[in-house]
Amino acid sequence: MLKGSRLRLFGIPLFLLFLLLLSACGNQGTSSSSGSSGSSQPIRVAMVTSGPVNDHSWNEDALKGVQLIKEQLGWTFAYSENVSQAEQANVLRQYARQGYNLIFAHGFEYADSVKAVAPEFPNTHFVIINGQGTLANLSGTEFRYGELGYFTGMAAGLVTKNNKIGIVAAVDAPQVTADIDTFKKGVAAVNPQASVSVAFVGSYDDVVKGQQVTQAQLDRGVDVITIMGNAFDGPAIKLAQQKGVKVIAGWSTDAYSLAPNTIVTSGVQEVPGLYLQIAKLFKEGQLKGNTTYQFGFKEQVQHLGQWGDWVPQDVRTRVEAAVQQYLAGKLNIGLATSA
Repeated sequence: MLKGSRLRLFGIPLFLLFLLLLSACGNQGTSSSSGSSGSSQPIRVAMVTSGPVNDHSWNEDALKGVQLIKEQLGWTFAYSENVSQAEQANVLRQYARQGYNLIFAHGFEYADSVKAVAPEFPNTHFVIINGQGTLANLSGTEFRYGELGYFTGMAAGLVTKNNKIGIVAAVDAPQVTADIDTFKKGVAAVNPQASVSVAFVGSYDDVVKGQQVTQAQLDRGVDVITIMGNAFDGPAIKLAQQKGVKVIAGWSTDAYSLAPNTIVTSGVQEVPGLYLQIAKLFKEGQLKGNTTYQFGFKEQVQHLGQWGDWVPQDVRTRVEAAVQQYLAGKLNIGLATSA
């Protein structure tokens, strides 16, 4: 495997793996651009992430996604983690050459590499998570950005006591700032006196920088802080907990179990469920290239996580009622596109 990334293979007996790899040398995958496998051979899925799959967040959820595909559909899978930008294209090519039918590139940072590689393997179907499907054999997925921001912002505005709220976000990118913008709107809708300060780490996985940026927000005197990263989430939540500051976690897994008396709620993106929905479309021959699929509250792929033990019932009720109004089309939360 290429330096800096690790390959994992599941569901393939070792004596068969050798035979499969030999046969893949003359076969660049058996799926068509429409998503049908095109043969009776077992479907094989690969996934690549930029960070570690034990981050208890975004990258771990990708691993859970391919595991769920194996559990529900019986397909075999492999994955590579900690793939650097310089390695992306080569790792994707390696999986395609080995005959993997469906390859997930887990994150918008793969946009350039997957666009470069996909045309070389027209019988392999690629999927970019949080990116655009712009080729015949490339599908994109997006969460409905802004939904989680608005409702977690409402929660923050309702529980703050000193009206100082902070956000520690990974990167200054549209997929992130869309939720920051609606977070501010959610705060203002319930507490116009509250202020929101935003700081970027510049990385999803830099734990040290994440701690530094979180500490800087705490030094500003915030009493509620929203943590929007990957690997740095857990340590940042613990730091806030030590200072007695309440936390809204996001944007992937439910962080309630990390600190039930600190967490307000979490912005949850059901990444494994998204993976499974895409795989089912592929199985049915319905996965389309040149297409970007959106997932949000309506599709039950985004939702608020478990409320912290300390959160008053009236706060929970007010936020949950707003979610239902939004789903019924009775609340405009300021999204760039309609839900």
